[in-house]
Amino acid sequence: MSNFGINLHYITVATKHHPILDKIIERVKKQNEQMIILGLNENRQIGWEGTGNFGVKLRETRDFIFNEKIRPQDIVLFTDAYDVVYGGSQIEVLKRFIQQKKPIIFGCESQCHPDKDNSSKYPEQTTEFPYLNSGMFIGYAWALRYCLLDYEYNDADDDQRFWTKQYLQYPWLFKLDHENQLFLNTEDMDWDKFTWENATATYKNSNPQFVHVNGPDKAKLERLM
Repeated sequence: MSNFGINLHYITVATKHHPILDKIIERVKKQNEQMIILGLNENRQIGWEGTGNFGVKLRETRDFIFNEKIRPQDIVLFTDAYDVVYGGSQIEVLKRFIQQKKPIIFGCESQCHPDKDNSSKYPEQTTEFPYLNSGMFIGYAWALRYCLLDYEYNDADDDQRFWTKQYLQYPWLFKLDHENQLFLNTEDMDWDKFTWENATATYKNSNPQFVHVNGPDKAKLERLM
C-alpha cells in the first residue's frame, strides 16, 4: 500500500494455506489492500502446527526487507499467519505507527517467553503486557535491516528469542505496544473485557488492529472466525 508517498508492505510467512490465513486474505481483498505471503515454497508445517522451525520466519523476513525493491524508508508490517485475526485497516495501522514515533513497534504479552530469566531486563513491569511477542510487529525497513544484518539462517532458531535479544540490545529502536494500539496478544488476558463485533476488536480502552491468540491453547480462535 502506498499512501502520501509512504509504502507499507504487509507480509506474513506461511508454508501452507490455513483457514485463519484465508480470513486475513479475505479482509485484505475486501479493503483493496495488499498482502505478501512468504514461504509457500517450503510446503511443510512450521510454528505451533509443526515442530518449531521458526528460523524460516526470520529468513523470509530478512530476505524480503533486503530486497533491492524495498526502500530504507518503506514500512514493513509482519503478522503470524495461522493464529492472528485482522480487525483494522492498513491506513489506520500506518497512522498509528507514525504517531508512536519509534522505528520499530512490537506487540507485547503477559508472559516472558522463551527465556523467563529475561523478565527482569524489561523496563516496564507494571503493565498488563510487559514482554515482547514476536508474532506481530511493524517497522521501517532501515531499522529492521539493522537488526537482521548479521542474521545467518538456522532452521531451529526461535524468532521470539532473536527479536527479544535485538530489543534488549538496541532499546532505542523499539517500542512495545503496551496499550494495544496496534496489536493484542491474548495469552492470560481478561477475555471478559474483550469483544469481537463486526470483525472489530475491543479490549478495555483499546481498539487493536490485530489480535494474536498466542500460546498453546488455540481454542479461542473459533470465537474470532
